[in-house]
Amino acid sequence: MRGRVLIVEDEAVVADDLEYQLHQLGYEVVGVAASGREAVALADENRPHVVLMDIQLQGSMTGPEAAKIIHRSTGAAIVFVTAFAAVFIRDPSQLPPPGICLSKPFSPVQLRTALEAVIPAAETENGHERTHRA
Repeated sequence: MRGRVLIVEDEAVVADDLEYQLHQLGYEVVGVAASGREAVALADENRPHVVLMDIQLQGSMTGPEAAKIIHRSTGAAIVFVTAFAAVFIRDPSQLPPPGICLSKPFSPVQLRTALEAVIPAAETENGHERTHRA
């Protein structure tokens, strides 16, 4: 496997498509969440390398809010996948490291490129390999 990915997407059809694309690219999907709170819990439990995060989610917690909590607690890289990329143009501080946003719709090549850009950085934390729960 190339890396561990958590999908956070409130539209089931989009989440299913992302999961299929990730499997085709050789990534392990460690969970799918539709809300920010569910995403935070799954990230803590499964310790993904990267989180594919939509901006608008079910419930009161937004994607950027969940992303900040997840990044701070797990060190996972966040790649936003959204049709609302203008949010980050207006306020770049909403985009946590590594600062990657894919605008929907995107191609499998764009997805692979984004993941390859962040997975090596996400695999180490403070210069040490991250540990994963079995």
